[in-house]
Amino acid sequence: MAQQKVQLRKIRDFGENFSDTFQFIREEFKPLLVSFLLVAGVFILVTAIFSGLYQKSAFGFLDEIENGGFRNNEISSTFTGMYFLYLGVMLVTVTAMRTVVAVYMKYYDEHETSPTVQQVSSGFLKYFPKVFLYSIPTYFLVIVGLVFCILPGIYFIVVFAPFVFIIVSEDVSFADAFGRSFDLIKENFWLTLGIYLVAYIIFSVSSGITGLILGLAVSAVSYFTTKELSTSVGVLMSVVSIVQYIFYIIFFVSVGLHYYNLVEIKEGTGLAKRLEGLGNNINPNENIEEQY
Repeated sequence: MAQQKVQLRKIRDFGENFSDTFQFIREEFKPLLVSFLLVAGVFILVTAIFSGLYQKSAFGFLDEIENGGFRNNEISSTFTGMYFLYLGVMLVTVTAMRTVVAVYMKYYDEHETSPTVQQVSSGFLKYFPKVFLYSIPTYFLVIVGLVFCILPGIYFIVVFAPFVFIIVSEDVSFADAFGRSFDLIKENFWLTLGIYLVAYIIFSVSSGITGLILGLAVSAVSYFTTKELSTSVGVLMSVVSIVQYIFYIIFFVSVGLHYYNLVEIKEGTGLAKRLEGLGNNINPNENIEEQY
C-alpha cells in the first residue's frame, strides 16, 4: 500500500517533526531539489564564489609560510571589506533559499501536489522582494541580541525562524508578520527551541561530513594544479558552502513543518479542512436500493 502523503497542517510532537521532515524530503526530493537549485542556485553560486575569494585572501599567510616568510598583519586583517560583503551576500542567499522552500510548501499545502519549477519561480519573484525587505529589521534584532547579550539573540532566532513562512503562506504586512511571530511562539518556546536545535545539528553534521569529503578531494586537485595553499583553502570552503546550502533544505523543511504545527495548535485550520472534506464525500451507499 502506498504511503500517505505528508499533511502539513497538523499537530506534531517533537519526534513527528523529524519523521515528517524526512518523509516530506523523500517524497518531494526531485521536484524540491530541482526547484531549489534552479531558483536559488544563482544566489548559492555567487555566495560560494565570494566565500572562496574571502578565504583565499584570509589564508594568504599560508603561502607566506610555505615560501619561508610570514607577516603578522595577514591574520589581523580578517575583518576586511570583502568579509562584510561576503556576509551581506550570504544573508541575501539564505533569505532566497528560505523563500523558495516556503513557496514550495505553500503550493503543496494548497494544492496537495508538487509545484513545477515555473510555479515556484513565479511565487519566488512575487514574495522575495517583500521577504528580503521585511527580514532586514529581524536580522538587525538578532545580530544586536547576539552581540550584546547572546540570550536575546537566541530568543529572536527562535521567534523569527518561521518569519518567511508567515509572510509567504499568509501574505501579510510586516507588522502582522512581526506580531504573528511572537504570537505563534507563545507557550511553545522550549519545544520550538528543541526542534530547531536538533534540526540544526542534523543539518550541520550531514552537510559538514559531505562537504568536507567533497571539498578535500577538489581542493587536493586545486593544490596540485596551482601549488597555492590559499587557493586550495578557498576552493575547499567554496565546495563546503555549496554543499551546506543544499543541506539547508533539511533545516528549512523542519522549520516549515513546525510553523504549520504552531498554526494548527492556534487555529485548527487543517483539522477543519479535513472535516470539511469528509463532509463533502459522497455516501457510497446512497445509490443502493433498500431490500426487505
